[in-house]
Amino acid sequence: MPRVLMDVSEISLKTTLFGSIYESPILIATSACHCLAHVDGEVATARAATETQCIFTYNWTFSNMPEEKVLQTLVPQADKKGYRAIVITCDQPHERIRDFVLPLFEEASKTIDPELMKNMSIPNLNTPGIIVKQRFGTGSVTWANIEWLRKLTQLPIICKGILSPIDAELAIKYGANGIIVRSTFNHGGRLIDTAPPAIECLEDVVNAVDGCAEVFVDTGIRRGTDVLKALALGARAVLIGRPILYGLACGGQDSVRRVLDILKRELVYDMACCGLTSIDQINKDILYKH
Repeated sequence: MPRVLMDVSEISLKTTLFGSIYESPILIATSACHCLAHVDGEVATARAATETQCIFTYNWTFSNMPEEKVLQTLVPQADKKGYRAIVITCDQPHERIRDFVLPLFEEASKTIDPELMKNMSIPNLNTPGIIVKQRFGTGSVTWANIEWLRKLTQLPIICKGILSPIDAELAIKYGANGIIVRSTFNHGGRLIDTAPPAIECLEDVVNAVDGCAEVFVDTGIRRGTDVLKALALGARAVLIGRPILYGLACGGQDSVRRVLDILKRELVYDMACCGLTSIDQINKDILYKH
């Protein structure tokens, strides 16, 4: 709801997460294979995040939970190397039969002219870095794994992919410090393509958590107004995925930085229109009920 004649000459996006202050509530979500968008891949994304003082959630993929001995060695390294939190993807329990399968090159002739394929050159492509066939979701990862992981680290543990308030309560019970509300639409509709949008589940999860954990939202954040609405519904911050990859594909590190700058500029403008000068002033009162 816009407000008028308010002093909005100075607006701050500074946000507090797990006791640390960050430049804005806009974070970079996990996404795989940045090298498919740009030759510098995740390195370019990380550099852009550093330039804009933005949190970058680095993707590290296992098809199932690593053995305990492996985790006992790896997890403590995250503490030592300066990582701020560990994010666990929770919303891929099984592999779904795909509606349309087009492996890279293997069956590309179904849709691409053979003469074009013959002359196609992709200098960016690092073939060993591409996962052609992978089996995710053995269904064996449970809350017990989260509880055991909690014993290995002092870092905040964030469970990603929660929509149900019941799961939010369980996450806290088993040691999570944060929850990312994310719809399975964010996997391209590949899991449950009729799942509710994350933004519609956000408020219920925030109420269930009741301040016992930080709540984030990830899915469909494209404009400053999207960020503002999510924060008004109780999210501490938002995560963006595809816009980062679009920027990376267009111009590498510089374009990723530009994507982040655009979103921050839009958020500042939208806050000004609502008469807000700091993130902690954002609440449900700014939303128009209809």
